[in-house]
Amino acid sequence: MKKTGFFALCILIMAASCSRQQNPTGIARDFLQAFFSSDYQQAREYAAPELFEILDQTQAILDSLEEVEYEEVKSYLSAINITVEDPEEVTKDTVRLRYRVEFSRLPEPGESTLSLRKIKGTWKVYALD
Repeated sequence: MKKTGFFALCILIMAASCSRQQNPTGIARDFLQAFFSSDYQQAREYAAPELFEILDQTQAILDSLEEVEYEEVKSYLSAINITVEDPEEVTKDTVRLRYRVEFSRLPEPGESTLSLRKIKGTWKVYALD
């Protein structure tokens, strides 16, 4: 009886984690959090191959800065709040989402969109608009 309960709990946990990965809004939020934290390796986990070069170039730019400059840039780009709007409906394997980012040292938030595509059953960010 205990083994059955434990097995059922494991199935529920796996299902919950899989359903989170299938949510384009959650993937977009995770991508943006990694991106604005300058964690481009983590951002790659949520990105389609089309974005790898952009992520690598951005990392290379940061790597070329002196430490003081690097910290200053990171400080300005530190996001304190990221909001991704849920799509009204997802009808195909692509979706475009609006997002808003509030920065700690900038007076106005940034707003833009990004696009996701389902690749082998997993949502990936493939365009920053």
